[in-house]
Amino acid sequence: MRDSPTVCEHLHLPIQSGDDRVLARMGRGYTYAHYRSLIAAAREWIPHIAISTDVMVGFPGETEEQFRHTRSAFEEIRFDQAFMFKYNDRPGTAATQMPDKVPEDVKQQRLEELVVLQNGIGREINRQQLGQTSEVLVEGPDPKSPGKIRGRTRTNKLMIFPGDERLTGQLVQVRANKAYLWGCVGQASGES
Repeated sequence: MRDSPTVCEHLHLPIQSGDDRVLARMGRGYTYAHYRSLIAAAREWIPHIAISTDVMVGFPGETEEQFRHTRSAFEEIRFDQAFMFKYNDRPGTAATQMPDKVPEDVKQQRLEELVVLQNGIGREINRQQLGQTSEVLVEGPDPKSPGKIRGRTRTNKLMIFPGDERLTGQLVQVRANKAYLWGCVGQASGES
């Protein structure tokens, strides 16, 4: 990734949980320390890399302390984006037979807490893009903003900016002017 100009600087690496005992019950085969070392290595090699993840709260037997480990992992790692879910039984999986199911209201509370934390982190990270110019691959017109087009930066951030849909498929340099949870609004270089 570091040495190839055709590979973008975004890594999706599911954490699933920040607690080793939960990870073991999930059958993940790694520890939080190992996961954290992968993230540290990626950031050492590519300092501006964006990291996204998947996480599941309320896995059978997850204690409040174990959930706090996941919350601490989010605070420590500071993901650019996270896909967050609460555990639900899936037919045919070993977890459906596990005892100590976490009550629905507890799973919902944990999910909401983690979403609030991650949304704050995501907004802070996106605000750091203000004033920065990024290479954007134009995807096409923005369906919610007439006269604007949208695309993705090399770190997989959504960028919306004024432009012609004939730029679809092209790379454009865009300066971020406003930051949101979902990405940025900007202006193409050379435009006023």
